[in-house]
Amino acid sequence: MIGRDTGYIPMLQDYIQGHLRPLPPVKLLYTIRLDEEFHKNPEPTIYDIRVMVDDPLRAKLFPFIHNPGYASMLKEVAGLDDQLATLVQAVAASKAKHTFLSSMSADPANFIRQWLSSQKRDLEVIMGEASRGGGEDAAGDEWRRGGKDSVWVTQNARESVNVMLSKLPAHR
Repeated sequence: MIGRDTGYIPMLQDYIQGHLRPLPPVKLLYTIRLDEEFHKNPEPTIYDIRVMVDDPLRAKLFPFIHNPGYASMLKEVAGLDDQLATLVQAVAASKAKHTFLSSMSADPANFIRQWLSSQKRDLEVIMGEASRGGGEDAAGDEWRRGGKDSVWVTQNARESVNVMLSKLPAHR
């Protein structure tokens, strides 16, 4: 692990083993009472002592975790996770395309008018000619309104927020 930034969870014990030291022995101070008065009516004394024991599942997990195939299986799972993320993105892109085409087929003239207006605003933003996000006045009521029909629940708003958040420095 020395000089590396990443490691595998099953190897965690191997990574930290050299840094662990045994705990000091536990010393219990006690007094043995020999006086008769105490032994005529003795009061039981109870001590709560924590005792470290090995996890009973550890012995069962040991062969599984130290199996060399386990690390390769974790890599395979990570690869499958990446493939799943790619498929989810493809489904989202297909849904966006379906929504686009469905909206266009429902009212083509109005859709093209709104789409061209949107493209014009995007071009103004890209060219740096837009005043505050594409020429619209951000002080209008539609920017203040929340809820399911607001400007803030659109796909563009979500993507813009995600882009802004991805640009923030990561806290360590």
